[in-house]
Amino acid sequence: MWLALSVVVSYLIHASGSILLGRLFLPLHLVAMLAGLISGAVMGGIVGFLAPFVGFLATGVPAFPFFLFMMIEIFFYGFLTPIFYKRFKNIYLAIAFSIIVGRLVYSVTYYVLGAIVGIKLEALSAILISFAVGAPGVAIQLVLIPIIYKSLVKLTEDAHRGGI
Repeated sequence: MWLALSVVVSYLIHASGSILLGRLFLPLHLVAMLAGLISGAVMGGIVGFLAPFVGFLATGVPAFPFFLFMMIEIFFYGFLTPIFYKRFKNIYLAIAFSIIVGRLVYSVTYYVLGAIVGIKLEALSAILISFAVGAPGVAIQLVLIPIIYKSLVKLTEDAHRGGI
């Protein structure tokens, strides 16, 4: 379900024809973090790892070779967000720490795998690009994920009490 949701959300955002919207909303990141928070760290990690590849196969987005970097990055988002949430009991800190780790992982992956596939980039440039390009998406995630997560938890609790 989470993988299907990641492809659908990504497709809808990219259907506008604007790559910028994808970079702005970071739909795969968002779904992986929600998958982790709702279904656990392992599921979040699996969704995060597979979503870029499945999206590439289904829609061509994210493009090659970027989906390779994103597979590793988004794995960490999906896996770490629920772990940090349990540790800090604060969804905003959990998202922020997951994003910091994920962006650092993306930077290292971009630098290492980028060299293998022929992308020449200095390590510092990889880190700066990673953080700068994703900054608007981070702000959006810090707003949307807690709202969606709390709504899903409430919906689930209501369903268990027979309220739906």
